[in-house]
Amino acid sequence: MESKAIDPAGIRETQHRNWDSAAAGWKAWSEFNGRADHHISERLVELAGVRPGGRVLDVAAGSGEPALTAARRAGPEGRVVATDISAEMLAFGRERAAAAGLGNVEFVESDASSLDFPQGSFDAAVSRWGIIFEPDAEAAAGRIRGFLEPGGRMAIASWGEPDQVPFLSIPMRTTMERLGVSPPPAGTPGPLSRPTPAALAGLLEGGGFADVTVEQGEVTFEFDSPEHFTTYVRAIAAPIRAMIEQHAGADEEEAWNAITRAAADAGGGSGPLSFTNVVLLASGTG
Repeated sequence: MESKAIDPAGIRETQHRNWDSAAAGWKAWSEFNGRADHHISERLVELAGVRPGGRVLDVAAGSGEPALTAARRAGPEGRVVATDISAEMLAFGRERAAAAGLGNVEFVESDASSLDFPQGSFDAAVSRWGIIFEPDAEAAAGRIRGFLEPGGRMAIASWGEPDQVPFLSIPMRTTMERLGVSPPPAGTPGPLSRPTPAALAGLLEGGGFADVTVEQGEVTFEFDSPEHFTTYVRAIAAPIRAMIEQHAGADEEEAWNAITRAAADAGGGSGPLSFTNVVLLASGTG
């Protein structure tokens, strides 16, 4: 059977809508997320070679990371441009920048494939769980390489294999099985679409980056209970929430309850649970 081709424009429109709707959840859980994953932002900024006075592009920055981390590293003489498809996520990013006293960050609404800057505009580029959502990610990486000074670096992050990322795979697998949702067509971008070192390195290599290397990290989320976990997923996991809203009908609450039960099974009961998740970080030179 011939595989169904993906629709890049349709995917971007869906992502725009989903991430706008999730912005309030990201705001509510911002401190929780920051405690768990800020070290990934720090490492991406290091891998991209961001220095004081540097000019940095953050692609699909969401609510502002690693743009804000890069802005601190670049300092007042530096400049960071944070881009994202979601105006609502960027609005929260602006709030965070203002609260942190970071006046060297500009926020621009754009999908990765539509970015347009003069050649040599930046010294470095970063993307934390962002460019992996772009349907034409290799082409976007190539465009971004053109915005960099010769020798400029880009560093990106993705999640690992589904079984290595329980905070996403548990609710995603539970929802798909319960609601009879088929896997997306091959090549569909998403949080688990670049789960191997080869797949993530290929994104940068496909954009013309050289000397690409991949390393592995971890992010651990700790929850008070399975119910706490489900509340978190419901607030921030836009693709999962959209799947349930589209397919569950009148059984939405039961679909979320099924996720709670699956989390309890995975965590060993009704008490606190901890999920450690594999992160891949790739970097290369333009």
